[in-house]
Amino acid sequence: MKKYDIFISYRRSSYDTANLIATRLRSAGYSVFFDMETLRSGKFNVQLYEVIDNCKDFLLVLPPNALDRCVNEDDWVRLEVLRAMGGDKNIIPIMLNGFTWPNPMPIGMEELCNYQAVTASSVEYFDLSMEKLQKRYLHSKKQLPIVKLLKYVGVFIFTLLALLGIAWGVFVSLSKDVCLKYATALTKDASYVHIIAEENDKLVKDWEEFNNAMNYETKPERIAVMQENMEKRIDVVEKNLKQMWNVDSTKMEISSYHSFLLSIYGINAEEISVSPQFATLYYNDYLGQIELLRNAVREPNTLNRRYSTALFEVFKHFINSYYASILSELSNFPESSLTTYNEMSKLWTYFPVMYKLGEDEKYYEDIINNETKQAEDLMTRFESVLEYNDAKMEDIERKNDAFEKQIEDLSNLQSQVDSAAEIVRAVTEIENIKKQNESELAIRKEKVAAKKVALDATKAELEELDKQYVEAYENLKKKCTLDDSDDQWYKWGKIRRWGNFLSMLVESRRSLKSQGIYSTSSVTPDVAYADMNSLLTVYQTYHPESKSYVASAKRFYCELSKDQRRYAGVIIFGFKDDAIHPYFKQGDIVVEYDGKEVKNYNSFKSAYKANNNGEVVFLRLNGSGFDEIKEQIKDTDIIGFLELTE
Repeated sequence: MKKYDIFISYRRSSYDTANLIATRLRSAGYSVFFDMETLRSGKFNVQLYEVIDNCKDFLLVLPPNALDRCVNEDDWVRLEVLRAMGGDKNIIPIMLNGFTWPNPMPIGMEELCNYQAVTASSVEYFDLSMEKLQKRYLHSKKQLPIVKLLKYVGVFIFTLLALLGIAWGVFVSLSKDVCLKYATALTKDASYVHIIAEENDKLVKDWEEFNNAMNYETKPERIAVMQENMEKRIDVVEKNLKQMWNVDSTKMEISSYHSFLLSIYGINAEEISVSPQFATLYYNDYLGQIELLRNAVREPNTLNRRYSTALFEVFKHFINSYYASILSELSNFPESSLTTYNEMSKLWTYFPVMYKLGEDEKYYEDIINNETKQAEDLMTRFESVLEYNDAKMEDIERKNDAFEKQIEDLSNLQSQVDSAAEIVRAVTEIENIKKQNESELAIRKEKVAAKKVALDATKAELEELDKQYVEAYENLKKKCTLDDSDDQWYKWGKIRRWGNFLSMLVESRRSLKSQGIYSTSSVTPDVAYADMNSLLTVYQTYHPESKSYVASAKRFYCELSKDQRRYAGVIIFGFKDDAIHPYFKQGDIVVEYDGKEVKNYNSFKSAYKANNNGEVVFLRLNGSGFDEIKEQIKDTDIIGFLELTE
């Protein structure tokens, strides 16, 4: 375990002041142990005592009545103080406004009031108290901050380079040359992917022409010619792509030296090194799509053709997502290294022209998420084709029955013909119609059989897609697992990310249901909420003081999973100095202010800034659900808010 020079002991009611003291001391260069909630909930006597034993100074923050609970043998503060006194540590009581020594003192702690104390009774004298603490009371020495250490190392390196005759200007020039090299490599990879986008756009037009003709053509010989021509067009595209593709399928080799030069401009060498692999992935995926398209031409049933049409659109969104990721990487490069990009991008007419270079990271993340979502929506809507296919087969069977009845009616016509000539003509007509209908009936029956085969194949593919979706869901669960090394706010950030996923899952199900589609995926809102509930339980284990607002958060996400609650609101997790608010309580969720929905804390802050005397609507947990309460707003400066949305 890491060793610390200063240990700060405090009550939860003095958390803000203790945190401020820790921040001041750390910024001054001291090694401070402060956040011990995790150790208090674990093996207290093993881990916490080890920290106290290894420290030099023991600061005891004393708010009013801080020592009242020290009469209990298992009280945290009592155990910490006795350990420090037993280890002969430099104990410094810090007395806050309103604190007085109890009389009598708790047994075993009688000498505590004889230690030299620091008074921090008001904001005005806080800075003086901290200065006095550092100059007169602390035994610990300031450590050289890492920033200053790096500064000294930088001066040393600069001096050494000066002695060797290497100018800083040359070093910067070398870094620009390296940036030019890799920016050019990224641009070339993107150019090859653009060729795929170009071929895809041209092939889409041929496919639409073929697909429209197949909707009306009934003559087998004409259908065969159309299939042959379309296959030739597909073969040409495949041949062109294989001949032009010249991207190495392995990662770019970037030396440690080049990685350092790239990092000067904030460029992550590991991220750009996978560019050729990334581009090759799109190349191989498109070759796979071409093969599926060829199968659809050979077996042009409705399901195959609709599936291929959807794949064209899906791939287009993936190409757009790729382009956004390339722009995101190139945006970190200096302008001087983008010569090749500026020249070649003028020819990229099949990439989205509205996506710009030089934007912030969120801009590109939003594009990638939007393009990916549109692709996923297309594949989700394709599930409805299964129901359409079943209905289509029923239509065909009804038409078959109609054809058979028509044949029977034509047979009855024979008995109604009076003259021999009319009988001969009628019989001939009947036989011709029979042959024509029998031929068409046979073709339709073959199509029905083919559709059933295709339906089984599609169902198998959808099952595989669901497996992949479940795998992706499990990966998300791993990323959101709470870890001992995470601080409290980072843990809550993982919970918000999981809530965002739950919201999108509910919204997706609602959208599908409005279209008459019912997803068969095993990843349901109920499953996602069960994992969310477990995540919140683990969070409460790390931070027992969160019990009140965790209960409200659980109920909020429960109602969200059942589509009974909008994905909006901020939750109150505490009050400054444990103050009593006129009407808010810990765990209340603010959902509306001044007639406007509170989506997140920023929207609440903006609405409050516009009118600090508006009506606030908030939810309060009543055991089985929420009560909706309305109040006229009052001072919010003492309230601590947490966002429920991401």
